[in-house]
Amino acid sequence: MKTNVAIAVGVIGFLATAGIAFAQTGSVISTAAVPSPMVLHVNKDGSVLLRGTVSSVASGSLTVKSWGGDWTVNVPTTASVLPAGSAISNFHTGDFVGVQGTIDANGNWTVDASLIRDWTERQALNQEVKTNVQAVHTIMADRPRITQGTLSGLDATAQTFTLTSAAGTAYSVSLASGAQLLAKNWTTLDFSKVSNGDTVRVYGTVASSSISASIFRDISVN
Repeated sequence: MKTNVAIAVGVIGFLATAGIAFAQTGSVISTAAVPSPMVLHVNKDGSVLLRGTVSSVASGSLTVKSWGGDWTVNVPTTASVLPAGSAISNFHTGDFVGVQGTIDANGNWTVDASLIRDWTERQALNQEVKTNVQAVHTIMADRPRITQGTLSGLDATAQTFTLTSAAGTAYSVSLASGAQLLAKNWTTLDFSKVSNGDTVRVYGTVASSSISASIFRDISVN
């Protein structure tokens, strides 16, 4: 594919008819019935912004359906993958993605990505956070006590540990049945990621030096 490609296509929502086209090394490609979110901008230096739908996922690359057809998106280990903590193995066919990178001069319809974002996953995470925050507010209406400190003596199987506050008070904490488990960013937490030394926050009933926690949030885990 020649590097002197010059494409600047922005999809406008009210376009609903056929006949829209863009130039690609002198050819004209029909874009009838193309979903409006698709975007393709290629600058004269070969830098590219691509948005489209994942057609397939492979090790180290994706196929993305966008303007002009299927694009191969190479995702090196140096590329940023968003949302944070994601990998392309978490992407799925049908996900809507955005890609920043450079046109590969040695491959047809190929982009070497410097950043790739899964907008579908981002939307799902946003909904998850919203649901978790609403659940926390409901629980806290009955159990307003908040205790924060450093976790030690973790028993991951029994889901018990010691929480030592900044003031030096040590509490024996057990997670109540069905406790809400949250990471720092309010997404649902896999408790196996919790470690001794983490800064944690618990919400629940305090009886002397014991806490039965209805909400557990690990501030050290994103």
